[in-house]
Amino acid sequence: MKETIKTVNLNRSASIRGKVMALARYSEQQMNTMMFDFAIAYLQDMNMGEEWLAIWSKETLFWGWWRQQWTLVDEVYWYKYAGNQGRENIENELRSRYEKLHQSIDRFPDNIVYEKIHASYEVASGEILKKITGKNRVY
Repeated sequence: MKETIKTVNLNRSASIRGKVMALARYSEQQMNTMMFDFAIAYLQDMNMGEEWLAIWSKETLFWGWWRQQWTLVDEVYWYKYAGNQGRENIENELRSRYEKLHQSIDRFPDNIVYEKIHASYEVASGEILKKITGKNRVY
């Protein structure tokens, strides 16, 4: 089977996610809940009205973009804290650092990651707005 860029990215994302879950001892449910809750908080921080929030929160392009950004931050987290794997009594600290990195996804401290996030955000938001306005045209 020929690997596509999408397949490679999905495999990379799953690999990093598994490593992070093992390091910080998160369950699949905990990770999914956190990713969802932080995405909604991110949208709310954009100060959009409830109508736009409802539209964006149902938009598959937004969720694809969000997962991509989450994976970028997961990779940084993994490379930063992987040396702590197997250490005792640091789970709470590792979880706290993980959550702080993801809560500040829009103000990420690493300039390279910040540029990737914002460059892809501009593309994704433009595509989402085109799609939404295309659906809602009134003639």
